[in-house]
Amino acid sequence: MKRAISFAVLLAAASLKLSAQEVAQHNVKPIENALGQVIKLEPVSFNYDKAWAEKLRLSARPQYGFVGADAKAAVPGIVSVQAKDYSSGKNAFKSATITKVDYESLVPLLVASIKEQQEQIAQLRAELNSLKSRNTK
Repeated sequence: MKRAISFAVLLAAASLKLSAQEVAQHNVKPIENALGQVIKLEPVSFNYDKAWAEKLRLSARPQYGFVGADAKAAVPGIVSVQAKDYSSGKNAFKSATITKVDYESLVPLLVASIKEQQEQIAQLRAELNSLKSRNTK
């Protein structure tokens, strides 16, 4: 009996491994000029208009982010427009559009821009060390 249970557990574990395969990624390439894109982003603090915040169930607390149109101009891939319905009377609804920034998609750009800066820092250090060694001779 113990062997049958062990075999069943092993079989179940093997089937879970087979069905939990990762989805293949295609067209994988490094992000280039991330720093140039990130530099164009202008972080801001803001509040949603109180009336709209209530209608659309948005937080009235201070927010940190980007102006949607500006972010779209800098990095189009991280911005989307979303329609949000709100009540406009008994059984009546209207729709408002909200520009949303996908902050999760911004993370790889930030990492790539940090790496680009580190390369620049390394190059500047090498140049500085070269200039220092010339001056000491």
